[in-house]
Amino acid sequence: MKGIAHFASGLCVAAWVPGVVQDAAQGGLLIALGGACAMLPDMLDFRIERFIEHRHADIAPDAQLPDAQAIADALAALMRAALVDGQPRTLQLHPIRRGVIDWLLYSLRFDTANGDVVIRLAPNIANASQTLARAHVGKLDYTYDGEIHIEELGGPSLKFTPVFANNAPTDKTLRIEFLPWHRRRTHSLLLAAGLGVLLGLSFGWMAGLVGGLGYAVHVIEDQLGYMGSNLWWPLTSERMAGLKLLHASDAPANAATVWLALTLLLLSLDRARDVPLLPLMPYLLLVVGLPTVLLIIAQARRVWRRHMPATFAQGDILADVEEGRA
Repeated sequence: MKGIAHFASGLCVAAWVPGVVQDAAQGGLLIALGGACAMLPDMLDFRIERFIEHRHADIAPDAQLPDAQAIADALAALMRAALVDGQPRTLQLHPIRRGVIDWLLYSLRFDTANGDVVIRLAPNIANASQTLARAHVGKLDYTYDGEIHIEELGGPSLKFTPVFANNAPTDKTLRIEFLPWHRRRTHSLLLAAGLGVLLGLSFGWMAGLVGGLGYAVHVIEDQLGYMGSNLWWPLTSERMAGLKLLHASDAPANAATVWLALTLLLLSLDRARDVPLLPLMPYLLLVVGLPTVLLIIAQARRVWRRHMPATFAQGDILADVEEGRA
């Protein structure tokens, strides 16, 4: 989800911790701590984890004469090398800047049915020697959704890990991980609990509860997506598969989250008054529930269209990366 959705969720869960609204009325910042801790997992990823990732190779297409087949062949060669020697490889894909606002843009798709990588150059690229190309790799396991767009200012990294079926060295499948540095060590419920304990010991139990819940709600929300999270780090080292209900850029999902969080936040503030002004049931049904349900329905339709066999999802799956730059 977008950062604003995580921030609103953090404010909301903080407001329902006993005593936090009263603290805010006295000028305290505990409610803001909830929003800040809800932003922390992605901040750690985009400011630290992405820069300490070890990469084995980089692909940066020729800016003067872009060639889709050359990109596909270079990518497939690295992937086949991982299959041959059984050693994981991490690759960074780069766009090419040809001017102040002139970038070479291209997209990558993994054709798992045929074991191919498919490269598509943007149709407005001048002098492109080839706009669509594919190269064969072998058996591929790619669980993320959609076409990967290599856009301005940066591109994604991918990790290729050989997996041996039934311990048979001749039966290999290449598992593909999108953004292997993202949602690993930072997106952990155990880390949320640890943060809560640390804040509690330093600033009191309310700060610990607010900080831990704010961090945890971010992790839980991200688990609704495709990439998943490493929920139990440091006890585990791999991301757990997400529920595949949304992409980070899905407007209905983000709008539903922000609306639900802010309306419940308002309700919490109202309940803290000596005489609440909001009628509870009409507010829950008409203000909180109805718009949220309508937005969830819009998100469900979006997911249904994305998974129709006749269509190919091309959503902005690098929204998290863009959010990290914001």
